[in-house]
Parts: sequence; structure tokens; C-alpha cells
Amino acid sequence: MKTAVTKIVGEESVSDDEEILTQYSGDFTPSLVVWPMSTEDVVQIVAWANENSVALVPVSSGGPRRRGSSLPKVDNAVIIDLSRMNRILRVDTKNKMAMVEPGVTYGQLIPELERNGLRPLMPLLPKASKSVLASCLDREATTIPRFHWDLSDPLLCTETVFGSGELLRTGSAAGPGTLEEQWASGQAAKNPQGPSQFDPFRIIQGSQGSIGITTWISMKCELLPEYHQIYLAGAESLDELEEFNYKLLRRRLVDEHFIINSTALCAALGTDYNLPHWILVLGITGHGLLAMDELDYRSKDTLDIATDTNVVLTGALNELKHDDVKSLLNRASADPYWKHKLRGICREVIFASTLDRASHLYSVFTEVAEKVGFPLGQIGAYIQPVVQGISAECVLDLYADPGDATEANALNTLLRDGRERLLDEGAFFSRPFGSITDVIFEKTSPEMVKAIQDVKAIFDPNHVLNPGTLCFKEVPR
Repeated sequence: MKTAVTKIVGEESVSDDEEILTQYSGDFTPSLVVWPMSTEDVVQIVAWANENSVALVPVSSGGPRRRGSSLPKVDNAVIIDLSRMNRILRVDTKNKMAMVEPGVTYGQLIPELERNGLRPLMPLLPKASKSVLASCLDREATTIPRFHWDLSDPLLCTETVFGSGELLRTGSAAGPGTLEEQWASGQAAKNPQGPSQFDPFRIIQGSQGSIGITTWISMKCELLPEYHQIYLAGAESLDELEEFNYKLLRRRLVDEHFIINSTALCAALGTDYNLPHWILVLGITGHGLLAMDELDYRSKDTLDIATDTNVVLTGALNELKHDDVKSLLNRASADPYWKHKLRGICREVIFASTLDRASHLYSVFTEVAEKVGFPLGQIGAYIQPVVQGISAECVLDLYADPGDATEANALNTLLRDGRERLLDEGAFFSRPFGSITDVIFEKTSPEMVKAIQDVKAIFDPNHVLNPGTLCFKEVPR
């Protein structure tokens, strides 16, 4: 196996060293790790895997691997680690877009965009080794719902090698011509729809590497503001902020807009503050020649809505200042990852809901936590409105000490029972990870599951890509 793959990528790009393999291991240990350097390498590796019925597990982010989607689910899998494909292929300020390979991290992309007067639409404080491409494919919610027009945003066009071995560029990047020829003619790979009336990027997104291996994406960016003002509001209950949030989101006045509980915010800042249970964070910006005027009218209108809905917006909550929160935006986390600092490890529960039901679902989950004996003070919560407030992504962070057996047992029980209770109460797990995945597909209509499996059979007929993921339990033949 190693000899065959070495012929494709070279000796320095293949390893079967046990210490290296351990970095990619979960319940199963892979047999090989390969680092392709180009799209052509990926095409040849996928063709080889099909010919030899070898499972491939695509990886692009560095560790720690917290969610398990990039860990092998079968024996003798080959890890195809795309992290060395790390070129920023294009930054286009005029069209507010960037094109990146899978190994590009936020720490690499942010300064390059800043040099071009742009900033990425990105999640809150991702880990330093997080692949920008993986984040977009995984539909991680960004902090700026104002520019969120579709659940797929900020993803635009892609280049993907399907499990069948076929290569396809999606959206306006599909052609005609090479990328360089398209750029020369003024095209910007900005339209994700196509080719023709087919939108294959929607099949790839959220599939956790089980349909295709994406070798580059184009993504939306936004202009860097000249002025950036942060406002904060505190509340003991999410219900206190509900009317204000909805009215504000409809007006599209603010850029950053999210709610975070004091446990998660203190963990992110690395400092204990005396804070209300919930903190609403708003960012208002001004751009261009009339930057101050823009900042002024947007701030005044936001403050008027706050007054009308009995919400107090301020630049400080006790000792917490607006600049403290601003320091968390538009950057990646320092190492070690902030979610691991509090207790050593963090497990996430991620689901979608509407803002008006977030309070109920949070209460449901904390009830289960109390029942199983998991400390409420070790549950971080982050609620991110998406698509201009149509819905919200809710992330519950469970901080635990892996050396404490009692705490670890309570954590595992809460992950199982809490997620199942959320599912029963109407939480939507659009990005399923871990044990809840099987439960979700058991409760999904058989017709829907079969349709998903039929799509898999079309694009990955031999089931070589990440078998065992989602509802794809088949092992390569």
C-alpha cells in the first residue's frame, strides 16, 4: 500500500509511523497518512483507492480533532491530509472574495486579507489550525448575520474530486476556460450556482468528506471598516433580549451580532469577570468617505430600538470593556485552543433553532445536566443568529477534566441524554457529530435516508470516502 501511494506523491509525503498515525486515531487507527500537494495528486489517490477498495478519510485542519468527523470509522483507512495544500490562490478586493486551498488557516488568511482591505466572514475565535475551507464546508456560523444571505455563505465556488474520481468545478468557476483565463476576462468565481441548473456544492457542503474531496473554494469577504464600535447588553434570561434581537435583525443595522453566556465569554477572554448570565455583543461599523456618518446613524438607530424594547446598550459591563470583546473578533484563537483552557477538554453540542426557542432548549439541556450531575458552571453557551436572524446556531460547550472519572462519566451521559432530549424538543442537528448521528437518522424518514444514500452511490459508488460517516455505514468492498 505504501509503495503504491509513494509512486503518486513521493516518499516525503507518505508515512506509516505509529506516532504520526496516533494523531489521526480514534476508535480506529489508520494504516497510512498521505499529504497530497496538488489537485492531480488527489485525483490519482482517489483513483487508486477505488481500484483497491481502500477507505480514504479527508483531513485539512490540524488537531485537536474535537468532533470526530475526520477520524476513521473503519480499519486500515488512509488519511489524506490536505494541510500542505496551503496556497491563497487569489484575493480580489473589488469583488470582495478570496480563493483558498484546504490547508489555508484563518491565521494565514486574515493578515493577507487585511493587506488587501478585506476581512473574512468567519466563526468566533476558531482554533489556530482550523482550515478555512473546512469551516465553510461545515457551514460554521459566522459572527455577522447582516451579510448572511444563504445557509451556504460564505462558500461560493469549489473544485472537488468526487469519490468516483471525477473532478468538477462548481458555480461560475465551472468554465469555460481555466481559472487564469476566467480572471483575465474579469470573472471572479463569485456565483455558487451551477454548472447549468445544478448546484453540486450543496451536496458537498455538510457531507463531512463522504461525497468528495474539495481542493479549493472561493469565499465571500467584506471590506475592513474604518470605524468599529462594540456595544454590550447583559441579561439574566434570553427572553429579555428576544424582542430587541428580532427588531434589530430586521433592520440590518449591525455587523457582529451574537449572544454568549458568561462562562464561555470568560473562557474566551481567559479572565474571570463578574457578569450577567447572558451577554449580547453587537458590532457597528463605518466605511469609506462617510464612515463616521454611517457609524453615527447606525448607532443611533440601534440605540433607539434598544430604548423601545427596554434593553440597555453600553460600552462596558462591570469590569468588562468593549475593547476586551473586540479583541476576540476577526482573529483565530491562540494555542492552546481557548475551549480547552478551562478544564482540559471541551465537547460541543451544536444544533439549530429559532431565537424565540433558544431559551427553552437551553433550559431543557441544563435540566438534563443537573439530573446527571454535570456542573452548570462548566457549560458554555453561544447563540449565533444566521441568515439575518431567520434562525440561529446554538453551541453548548461542555468543559471537563479528563482525569476526573466522575466528571468524565457525567459528561458522556450528558452528551447522550442531553442531545436526545434536545432532539425530542425540536432542536435541528444540521451538523450531526458523534453518537447523536445514528439517533437522528433513525428518526429521519426512511425515504429521506434512502435519497441521501442514493446520492452517495452516484458520487462515491465504491464508498471509498469516509465510510461510516453520517448514514453511510457501508464498508469499501
